[in-house]
Amino acid sequence: MMSKTSMSVMEMGRSLGLCKTESYWLVHKEQFETRLVAGKMRVMIESFEKWYANQLHYKKVNGEMPGTELLKRTMTVPTMASLLGIREATAYELIHRLHFRSVKTEYSSQRLLIDKATFYEWLENQTHYKIVEGKENFYDREELSEAQ
Repeated sequence: MMSKTSMSVMEMGRSLGLCKTESYWLVHKEQFETRLVAGKMRVMIESFEKWYANQLHYKKVNGEMPGTELLKRTMTVPTMASLLGIREATAYELIHRLHFRSVKTEYSSQRLLIDKATFYEWLENQTHYKIVEGKENFYDREELSEAQ
């Protein structure tokens, strides 16, 4: 039996709890691969799932949480601040001054995500900031290296 490789725009929209207009708006933003099949727009499932795993705004009605791949390699600013025992404002200052690699997300309460590899590289090459005692194992660095 052949597995399904595409879905209709309406199927994609229903999976995210979107109406027709929102579904086509997302398609036209070219967030994932689409194809015309017999004059009908089809969303390629593999590209949709990759997009879903690397974004935080849209959540499937029934299914896994969004951003699983994105969150393996990034952290939020509040998380960074908590790890270092500093205020979020100080974390933002460090991010902008030191130019951490970061990802800006659309439509999310956490609009800026810091690349974990960049953060840990910086942390190991400076002496002023340290991870707060008890949070040393907050992230599994092996998981981080596997995600790269």
